[in-house]
Amino acid sequence: MSEQPRNLEFHHVPYGRQDFEYEPTGGLADMFKNADYLKPEIIKNYIQQIVEQVNQSQDSTAQKACVIDLLREENIQKLLAQKEIDADDKEEIEKMTLYWVKKIKKGIIEELKKYLPDDLYFFVKEKEKQDYHLFNKKSIIIDSKTDREYFFKESRMFSNETREEMEECFRILRNAINNLKNPEKEMPFIIKPENIGQNTKDGHVDNQSISLTSNQVDLTSIEDALGEEAHGNMYYKELDEASAKKALSGILDCLRGTRFLAQNGLTLTDLDTEPIGKNLGINNKNKRGVLFDLDGLQQIGHNINRIIAPSKANGEKELRLFAPEYRLFGIEVNTVATAESMIWEIGDSILGLAEIQIDILFKSSDFFAKNKLISVWEKLREFSNKMIAKKPTDRPSFDICITKIEEIINKLPDQQ
Repeated sequence: MSEQPRNLEFHHVPYGRQDFEYEPTGGLADMFKNADYLKPEIIKNYIQQIVEQVNQSQDSTAQKACVIDLLREENIQKLLAQKEIDADDKEEIEKMTLYWVKKIKKGIIEELKKYLPDDLYFFVKEKEKQDYHLFNKKSIIIDSKTDREYFFKESRMFSNETREEMEECFRILRNAINNLKNPEKEMPFIIKPENIGQNTKDGHVDNQSISLTSNQVDLTSIEDALGEEAHGNMYYKELDEASAKKALSGILDCLRGTRFLAQNGLTLTDLDTEPIGKNLGINNKNKRGVLFDLDGLQQIGHNINRIIAPSKANGEKELRLFAPEYRLFGIEVNTVATAESMIWEIGDSILGLAEIQIDILFKSSDFFAKNKLISVWEKLREFSNKMIAKKPTDRPSFDICITKIEEIINKLPDQQ
């Protein structure tokens, strides 16, 4: 395989239902299997179409875009549309169609190995095998030749204007990181978005997609480090003094990252704080905290035209997870991006973690032996309540927050 390009661009690809385990049986399955549109020559002709478009593309970016576009499930499904299936069970037909689309897609990708350059085939294979559920597997891709890891993030926007605004935010952030005179001493505690790419759709640039990569490696979200998910619920473990200091130091570094953003006129509006920030990470190599999910970047003082939030069961946004100044987004005419919203979100994460740990410790059999640890959590809970003040102007500054939290967690022993 050829050397991985230094500035490899990754383009938006819809993941679809990667957890689909449906297996077709019965007469309808036979109808699909024996249908004329599944003849090998149809698939062969489609592969030839992909190869021809790759050969006509002017550069590697255009090649990746056209391959990924032709591998979209909706495009492969058009192969199945050459013959309609007549049956009463519409839901079963949809399941059967999805099954065959995925099966055909897998076969096409394997066959493309004979025709595509090694680096282009690597790109396609890595994009298709990612698990969209889990943070680590979704966000890290590995070059099998060099073993180099890349952090990957993709988003789907709502308008050309929104995409342009995000690109401007990424440009500002990249310049700010590049302008650091001493990167080690002035660590920004945030990934540097290396590349921004767009996909093509029907032969045109898809203005609703945007993607980026970073060389950040071995990254774990703080929430994943503190607990594990089972049956849709997150269960948190009791932290001893050393593990508590490790987690809190990571959150403190992320707070430093938000200060760096604010100093450069940027704010991050989707730190997701229930109960602990899901977009707060730890670099497992240097043990420092890092902000890694940049979907919610906005320019301070600008009106917000999009907001990212978890959804309720009815599809409505869970706006209570945002700083109070954002909760009327979509109701009021103007919602302005603030720097102080990041203080609120980090504070809410600290509050959530403190309350979880205090609850666990109060139920512990050796509660009285853990007075020092309980005291730290209670002091953090008390201070974080100031960070989540309703009015942005009532919240302590970034510098005060960093100094105070560092003072509190320094009462814990050094990490081992």
